[in-house]
Amino acid sequence: MIQTLKNNRRDRITKFDKGVDEASPMYGKFVDHKKMSPEAFADFQQKLKETNRKNRRRLFITFGTVMVVIIAIIIYFLFFLELEPAKPIKFKMK
Repeated sequence: MIQTLKNNRRDRITKFDKGVDEASPMYGKFVDHKKMSPEAFADFQQKLKETNRKNRRRLFITFGTVMVVIIAIIIYFLFFLELEPAKPIKFKMK
């Protein structure tokens, strides 16, 4: 039985070892063919920061509005909604 276990042993490969082979011609190193000048890169960074700032502001406004509406609904149900008292259930016994 020990001999069978030895013969059926497999090579253990981790999930990280199953990745793409770096020597593969299909996946090579990244080469940037179009170089960006420092001025153009600074402009790109500025535009990226501005769009991120606008998106963040829009997200905060949307989130804030939704939270205010939810809090208003909760306050209405807790303090201003008056329910009629429940009527007792009458069972008819024969």
